[in-house]
Amino acid sequence: MTLSFARLLRLSFLLSSLLPLVVATCTGVLPGAPVSAGYWVVVCIGIPVALALSWLFGLLLQRLDGPLDELGREQASFLDHLPAKRVELAIASSAALSLFLELAVIRWQGTVWEFFAFYKNLGLLSCFAGLGLGYALAERDRIPLAFTAPLLAFQILLLEALRHGTGEAIRSLFVTPFREQLNMGMLTATSLAHYVAVYFFLTVVFLLTALAFVPVGQVCGRLMERLPSLHAYRLNLLGSLGGVALMLGTSFLWTPPVIWFSVCGLGIAAFQVFRQRALMAATLATLAALVVLSWPTDTGWERIYSPYQMLERGGGERGLMMIRAAGHYYQRVHDLSYAMQGLSPRTRELGDYYELPYRLRPQPPERVAIVGSGSGNDVAAALRAGARSVDAIEIDPAIQELGRMYHPEHPYADPRVRFVNDDARSFLRTTLSSYDLIVYGLLDSHTLLSHASSVRLDSFVYTVEGLHEARARLRGDGVVSLSFAVLSHELGRKIYLMMQQAFDGHPPVCVYARYDGSVIFLQSKNGDLEVPEDLLARTGFANLTSIFADPALQADVSTDDWPFFYMPRRVYPRSYLVMVGLVLVLSVALFASFIADRPRFSQAAFFFLGAGFMLVETKGITELGLALGNTWQVIGVVIGGVLVMAYLANGVVAALRIRRPFVPYVLLLASLALGLAIARSGGFAPTATGKLATVLVLTCPLFFSGIVFSTLIAGTEALSGAMALNLLGAMCGGLLEYNSMYFGFQFLYWLAIALYLAAALSSLVRRAPPA
Repeated sequence: MTLSFARLLRLSFLLSSLLPLVVATCTGVLPGAPVSAGYWVVVCIGIPVALALSWLFGLLLQRLDGPLDELGREQASFLDHLPAKRVELAIASSAALSLFLELAVIRWQGTVWEFFAFYKNLGLLSCFAGLGLGYALAERDRIPLAFTAPLLAFQILLLEALRHGTGEAIRSLFVTPFREQLNMGMLTATSLAHYVAVYFFLTVVFLLTALAFVPVGQVCGRLMERLPSLHAYRLNLLGSLGGVALMLGTSFLWTPPVIWFSVCGLGIAAFQVFRQRALMAATLATLAALVVLSWPTDTGWERIYSPYQMLERGGGERGLMMIRAAGHYYQRVHDLSYAMQGLSPRTRELGDYYELPYRLRPQPPERVAIVGSGSGNDVAAALRAGARSVDAIEIDPAIQELGRMYHPEHPYADPRVRFVNDDARSFLRTTLSSYDLIVYGLLDSHTLLSHASSVRLDSFVYTVEGLHEARARLRGDGVVSLSFAVLSHELGRKIYLMMQQAFDGHPPVCVYARYDGSVIFLQSKNGDLEVPEDLLARTGFANLTSIFADPALQADVSTDDWPFFYMPRRVYPRSYLVMVGLVLVLSVALFASFIADRPRFSQAAFFFLGAGFMLVETKGITELGLALGNTWQVIGVVIGGVLVMAYLANGVVAALRIRRPFVPYVLLLASLALGLAIARSGGFAPTATGKLATVLVLTCPLFFSGIVFSTLIAGTEALSGAMALNLLGAMCGGLLEYNSMYFGFQFLYWLAIALYLAAALSSLVRRAPPA
């Protein structure tokens, strides 16, 4: 085992041991937090205990240094002497393992800790850091893959114990350090104690994740060095496609993390057949992780792992179902039948809330669309109001299934209801139906669109263009009713302005309904809607229109180019810079620790190509999701399509024997310029032809970028070094993506063009003959 890796292991173990104490200390200094004498006793004793445990862990590593060194050499010998006919399969398998493991870790972190559900690319960046370092160390022979399973098992144990075993001590981690965005269920950091706790937590998770992926990257890189660069890279892409397909399969089956990490454990074990002890260590670590993952932390809640998020079903009011998402309250099921409404004022008040849009019409609506139908409360209200046809649009099939099974009014069993499992924005863009009433339920996302983006799953639903498309689906006197839990007056003002723009300057009527902090924004297609005062008096609701109409409230509307609905103001995300700095410092420290081991890197062009590709991929996922629908299937296929384009580009380079990247660079830059021009013009129409044109325009840069990359690696002797630098560049691109939160997504085109120009200059400088 290299000295650098052992040093980082000891540091990670020490920080992990101190993490509960740091969190407890920060909680103790929060305003209003109770501080007892026992608390200080625990802190004073805990620090020496953590230091002692770290010292004992260091002694254990010293004792195991010889056997681990031998294990590393045996692994290197095994990979170097693998029969030639098995090398291709081994390269594809290792690439599949690395990508599936990356996706599994990112998904799991978001299920166990709320913070990662909102900021997934933090996990992605740590995986990239570990894989990149592993590729750079491909020639080293003392970091065995057997480390990966114990490191993952330790992280799983640590995060699960911290989340479920420390009670009130984790209060300082139920916050986000990012002030620019609002979050459902999460408070924003307001004190130094908050920031210390969160960033210490992120440091530990980053290091543990990165170190777990170093051996995986090393195995991939060492195997790829066995074959010609172009062929090895092609096999790597095939394996990556297999990893994506495997994750899509597990998502389709709603499998829990136990299944994901069982698959990962089998993959790791498959590379340990050369040594019985290594196989046993990997197996035991995997089993330990699976036990922790499957341990019932709260027997009162049933966990369902939908393709989007972890849902928890438990008992709510009067024993009816309540759903949590990402650990927070999400939805409640209510029995609001007229018989139940007559039993209590509270039930009647809830019935008034759900039925308010229908009481604005003298006759029952013929056709109703429920946007974000959830577990069925809004659908049941439409049926009670006499709707003849209801289209219930819900993106998460698990939530709809829970409603079908447990809603007391059984709205999804009614023959008048047609369930649509789709992204709401995609449905409104493409449906040919028109409606008397379009009702937006309390539609709020607790997860991101993808692991590489800072856009949330529902962001494109709440844009001016999205609301304009909803208005276009109304019949002559149809009404849009949008309910939202308004977290601040500025957010209410934002929705007000978006509705006003979508309805040609006619502002909405804003009604406060006293249910989950929700405000109902209402407007008719013609912009002439009025809510009778006697209706508000009977229900006890308040008209807040004058509050949100106040121009003194500052807010910026969301658009398809800037779809950051949870940012009331369009300001530069300065608080994100701290996180960006933390990631950069940790990455530099990680790589600097291995300078003595002489990590191998290739030319700088690969770095810029990686950064540019990450931006183009993120932008492509976002824009294709808007055009085709932001469902998990579409996003998964798009990610797979990115790899397919890279694979086709590799084949073109091999078939045509392209050796100079000048023409591909020109085509790449031209395709980006074309995409920018089309984006600035508003994009293509949501027809079949328009969707096909969108796919072609957005994938062409990926294809030409793949040709450039394959052309360059065909001429390099350090394939693993090129992959390492490419992954580091991808990390940089992931950090640069945050600029879209101020400048918008079209700005990413300009960033990508600048990065690809830098790559082209680097390529030309390297190829230029000496003077």
